Amino acid sequence: MAILGYYFFQKTKKINQLNFKQQGQTEINAGTIVMKVWDHDAEDGDSIQVFFDGKIIADSLGILNNPVEYKLGKLSAGEYWLGVKAISEGMASPASAHIILSNGKVKKEFNMDAWIDSAVSWKVIVK
Repeated sequence: MAILGYYFFQKTKKINQLNFKQQGQTEINAGTIVMKVWDHDAEDGDSIQVFFDGKIIADSLGILNNPVEYKLGKLSAGEYWLGVKAISEGMASPASAHIILSNGKVKKEFNMDAWIDSAVSWKVIVK
């Protein structure tokens, strides 16, 4: 029973953004937001954890040249953040994740570079 409690706590625990180094920011209009994540360059064995607004949405994602899609839901105006933490940097550092955020009308693209010893974030301003 204690193991189940620990597992549930780890999955629902909110991660503090202060532990992530901000790499940039982007603005997008409110709406139903979809995020795509992939390796924009050569597949080299990178694997990452992905966070949205303090909650883990991918515990161990091997980033490949084919995008993986996450539905972030209907976001209202405000500030949110994406986080990426490297599990493996593959054959070439850093673990580079290419991100697209889309509200169905507009796409915003950016890269996030994470290393084993540091986590990175990206501020998302929804208008």
